[in-house]
Amino acid sequence: MEDRKAGTVEEAHLPCPTRWAMPALSAILLVVLIGLFYGTAQSMLMTWLQAETYTHGILILPLFGWLLWRSRKSWGCQSITPCFTAILPLAASGAAWMLATLVDVQVVQHFSLVSIFVSAFVVVMGTAISRTLAFPLAYLFFAVPMGEALVPPLMEYTATVTTLLVKLSGIPVYRDGMFISLPSGNWSVVQACSGIRYLIASLALGCLFAYINYSSIWKRLGFIAISAIVPILANGLRAYMIVMIGHLSDMQLAVGVDHLIYGWLFFGLVMFILFLIGSRWRDPDPEPVAEARTDTVGNLSWSSTALALVLVLGLSTLWPSWVYAMNHVQRSWGETPLSVPAELKGWRQEPSDAWEWYPRSSGEDRLLDRFYQREAPEATTVSLRLHVANYLAQQQGKEVVNVNNRLFNREFRYWRVASQQLRNVQAGELNTKVNEAIIRGPGQELLAWQWYRVGDYYTADKYMAKVREAMSRLFKGRRDASIITVAIPIDGPDEDQRLRAGEVLADFVAEMLPELESSLDRGMVNGADL
Repeated sequence: MEDRKAGTVEEAHLPCPTRWAMPALSAILLVVLIGLFYGTAQSMLMTWLQAETYTHGILILPLFGWLLWRSRKSWGCQSITPCFTAILPLAASGAAWMLATLVDVQVVQHFSLVSIFVSAFVVVMGTAISRTLAFPLAYLFFAVPMGEALVPPLMEYTATVTTLLVKLSGIPVYRDGMFISLPSGNWSVVQACSGIRYLIASLALGCLFAYINYSSIWKRLGFIAISAIVPILANGLRAYMIVMIGHLSDMQLAVGVDHLIYGWLFFGLVMFILFLIGSRWRDPDPEPVAEARTDTVGNLSWSSTALALVLVLGLSTLWPSWVYAMNHVQRSWGETPLSVPAELKGWRQEPSDAWEWYPRSSGEDRLLDRFYQREAPEATTVSLRLHVANYLAQQQGKEVVNVNNRLFNREFRYWRVASQQLRNVQAGELNTKVNEAIIRGPGQELLAWQWYRVGDYYTADKYMAKVREAMSRLFKGRRDASIITVAIPIDGPDEDQRLRAGEVLADFVAEMLPELESSLDRGMVNGADL
């Protein structure tokens, strides 16, 4: 009778072409794709290096290599049989990258680049090897810097839990949005307090731990779910402990760099306990089983593999070439400044600022900031601010949908956004949703509306703005977009006050918008190269 263990050792040393061909082909794919999509790969690397939330991305590629080496006995003697049907997801990933590049959505670019590599791997290596390496290939997506959409709800959760726990501790506390006030001092829940970095790091480590230590799919999924829940719960407790340390020390501790140190020490302790408990249910390593000895084991079809490689590289080259061509045959704009009439049916420009606050914008090509004034029926004067940031040829760092473009402006430390909601507005021919906000400052409260104009389309949704930007570039050759903001003072948070102020804003927008549209579109030159 054949010794199965000896047979496994013998087979592990068979001269299978896959053992050297798969790593070589993978390296070729990786190097060529990084070269073709160099800008995207570079921005991903810079995000890893500059954003603490995504520093773990640096380790993903080395971990992928280690996972390949660890499972070498599983794929080492399988045949490389290209899967040409995987050309479809490869093409879809490339198209997604192209659209994301046209509208400068980095997270989709990064995700698409990883998807392009994974799809290309499946095309060249085939389904048998890809199934064996399903987890290492899926783990590559942890390299994508994503998760920003989770920050607002995580901040809300952190503020709510912290306030509740402080109240339960018997300490008077007042919360206004993301601002928390205690008798000892004030705290604010900012993006770094959301716990997103703990959540992503915990998920990345939890998935790896579950894959290595468990063989049961239910154990793996259960541990991954716990890895997602625990850091969220722990972050609320961490924020509460930071506030309590500051309160009990009369704001001498946990208000500087030690704030971050306490946070990471607490997170490290939580993860250590989580993995320590998880290791108690670790499954034993599976017994080595010999593979079936057939004449086809480890075969490599050079002709089909070469064809697959050519198709992959050719299709991958198409998308950056297309983007390059589109970027050099687009409409350009003249240097015509933005302008609106000094008088608009009862409204006239006011030479001085009625208040200091204005929305934050960066990288705009043209900026319009005007105060208007009119006499109200009660013989009082109504002031209103119009702020327009116009982007002529959007590019990375200079686009209308950008984290730096927002109503909350840190330049004015005593002003804050108290509340926001979407509201449908009918003003003349304009019928769209706007982002309506209450903005509070020293002795003053404002009602502000903000929305986007992308090409000739209006929306308040940043995702729809990106979709419309892609459509405008593909079908109209336009790259321009604007952020329009109007604001007016209100007397308190009373709903009737907001409704009356909204009617005044709608009246102004109906009169102003046709003139503003004409100014935004003025100076466009058809067919000129950028």
